[in-house]
Amino acid sequence: MNKFLDERNAAYDSLAKRFLARKSILAHILKHTVAEFADSSLLDIERKYIEGDPTATINTIPLDDTLDIKGKHTESNSPLEGLVTFDIIFDAIAPSTGEPIKLIINIEPQKTTSSIDYKLMKRAVYYIARLISSQKEKEFHGDDYNGLKKVYSIWICMDVQNYRANSIQEYSLNENVLHGKFHDELKNYDLLKIIILNLGTKKTSHKLLDLLHLIFMDLKLADEKEKILLDEYDITLTGDMRKELTNMGGLMEPLLKATAEKTAAETEKKSKLEDIRSIMKKLNMTAQEAMEILDVPSEKQNEYASLV
Repeated sequence: MNKFLDERNAAYDSLAKRFLARKSILAHILKHTVAEFADSSLLDIERKYIEGDPTATINTIPLDDTLDIKGKHTESNSPLEGLVTFDIIFDAIAPSTGEPIKLIINIEPQKTTSSIDYKLMKRAVYYIARLISSQKEKEFHGDDYNGLKKVYSIWICMDVQNYRANSIQEYSLNENVLHGKFHDELKNYDLLKIIILNLGTKKTSHKLLDLLHLIFMDLKLADEKEKILLDEYDITLTGDMRKELTNMGGLMEPLLKATAEKTAAETEKKSKLEDIRSIMKKLNMTAQEAMEILDVPSEKQNEYASLV
């Protein structure tokens, strides 16, 4: 089974998690995916609303039986449900109400469907359910369910299939009145959201997807990326972030170069086919004669002949 980046996957995953856990990067993600932050400035999100140090919650020790989101733990270890590992987890404060929101960000640097044996969406549902249930005796006690906090689970998926590339999906709990006129208050059930960000190999017009593409998928050198991050996104890299960005680029380069070469070869092939067909039509020639004029290598002539 081929994994994203193959043997380099684990190293890239570790670098990506740490880079993504920086508040300056998380601010952009929250601004464009979490409704509560839509009207907040990036600077306020970074400095006022993200609590603690999210980089301190990466790959840390497990808990006994429930998930302590505020602590330095990213695993939920229930005797009945088994161990669940969360990549990055942190608290944020909702600007409008001052209420804490629980957020989990999962980075998935792998093919989201072809290289795993389960549906990613079902895993996301399971993870967010664990984040909800783990709040008992942490955020609220006994039957005081009014203390339940809202949870976001945001997944960043790389190397996805073309039909998923450059797309964002949001899943939430909604009310559907089947009979009568009563509507419950939104705040009583608007308690969980799953957001899936699917990156592509090409730039897009969406500001967040474009930022994540630049960081994780672009072949530009780290120095050039750093300038773009500063000029276009007002993100200043620390020394550690600069090193992580450079190392990620080194790990991605073989894969992205191979992708670029494949794309170039396909473009050249399409152009050559058009030229062959044009000569055949205009000069009333056979495919073989047209290929001789265009100096098509003999080892490729059978392939082109089968396509014209």
